[in-house]
Amino acid sequence: MAFDRVGNIRAISIGRLALFGMCFATAALPCAFHGYEPKPTIVERLMRADTVVLARPSESTPFAFSITGQLRGETSAGSLPFLVDSTTRRLMRLKPHATVLFTRDPETEVWHRLVTVDAAFEPLLQRIWEALSSWQNDPVARATFFGELLHHPHRRARELALRELDLADYATLQALDLQVEADTLRAQLDIPSQMDLRAIRILLLGFSQPTTELSGFLKAKVTQGIAHENDMLGAYALSLVELDGERGLRWLAETHLSGSNHTYNTHSALVQALAMHFRAGDADLRKAIEDVLTARVLFDPELAYVVSLQFSAIAANAGLDVPESDLDEDPSLEALKAIEVSRLIPLKK
Repeated sequence: MAFDRVGNIRAISIGRLALFGMCFATAALPCAFHGYEPKPTIVERLMRADTVVLARPSESTPFAFSITGQLRGETSAGSLPFLVDSTTRRLMRLKPHATVLFTRDPETEVWHRLVTVDAAFEPLLQRIWEALSSWQNDPVARATFFGELLHHPHRRARELALRELDLADYATLQALDLQVEADTLRAQLDIPSQMDLRAIRILLLGFSQPTTELSGFLKAKVTQGIAHENDMLGAYALSLVELDGERGLRWLAETHLSGSNHTYNTHSALVQALAMHFRAGDADLRKAIEDVLTARVLFDPELAYVVSLQFSAIAANAGLDVPESDLDEDPSLEALKAIEVSRLIPLKK
C-alpha cells in the first residue's frame, strides 16, 4: 500500500485489500443490551484523530516502527510508541507490502494501533477514507455502507461492519435493507473472543427472515434470560418483537412481563426493549405497546416504576418536556403520565 504527498490512499498492483449504543443513557438505567460501553471503531478513531499514519518495521531498528505513509498531521521519526512484536515481524516478512495503521487522539495525545493493511484490507480502507468527511453528518449513509459488509468475504470486514452497526441508533438499523443470515449469526453468538459482538448479533437476528424455528429460539432465550437474569435478556426481547411484531409483543406480555418474582433488572430489560420499539416502531406497534403497558402498570407498582423511568427517558431523549416526578404520587399514575408524554414522539415514517 502506498500514499501520495497529501495522504490519499492509492492502489498498487500487488496490493488489495463497534453510549448511545442501543441504550437510553441515564445513570440510573444501565443498558439492557450491552452491559458495557462499545469500543471505538476504526472509523471513530480515524474521524477524531489529528494524525493518521502507516508504518512498517524499521530496516535499521527491527523492533521499532518506521512511518511509510502520512494520511493526516505531521510526525517525526521514532514518534510511534510501539515495539514491533514477533507476530508482526513474521507477518511483515510474509507480506512485504503490508503496513500497520496508527492514529493519534488529539485530546489524550495517545496513539492507537488500529489494523494491518494488507492486500485484503486496502480497497476497503480506501473506500472508508474517502467517505469519512461525508459520514460526519450522515450516520444513515455510514450505517448503510457497513450494513452491506455483513457478508463480506473477509472476516475483518465483517467484524468491522458489526462494530459499526453496534453504534447505530436502533431506528437507523430498522431503516436499512439488511440482509441477515440467522444461522450464521447464531453460530457466532458464543465465540469467546467476540463476546463484545454478541449484543449486536442478537439484535440483527430480529431482521432475519421470520421462521417458526427462529421465533422459538428467541422465545427460549428470553425465558432463559429471565430465569438466570442474563445480561442479554433485553437484546433477545428486542429482537423477538422486531421479528414477530405484535405477535411477539403479546407473547412477551402474556408470558413474562408481569412476573411477581421479577427483579428490577429483569423488569428494566423487558421494558427497555418495549420502550425502544415504542420510539422506533410504527403506529400499530406503538398502540399495542401502549395498551399492554397501560393495562399492567395499574396492577404492578414495581413494573409501573420501571415504565415511568424508561418512558420518561425516551421522551427526554426525544426533546420532550417530562413532568418532574412527585415522590408521593402513585407509581401507576407516574407510568401513565410518562406513556402519555411519549405519545408525542414522532412516528416512524
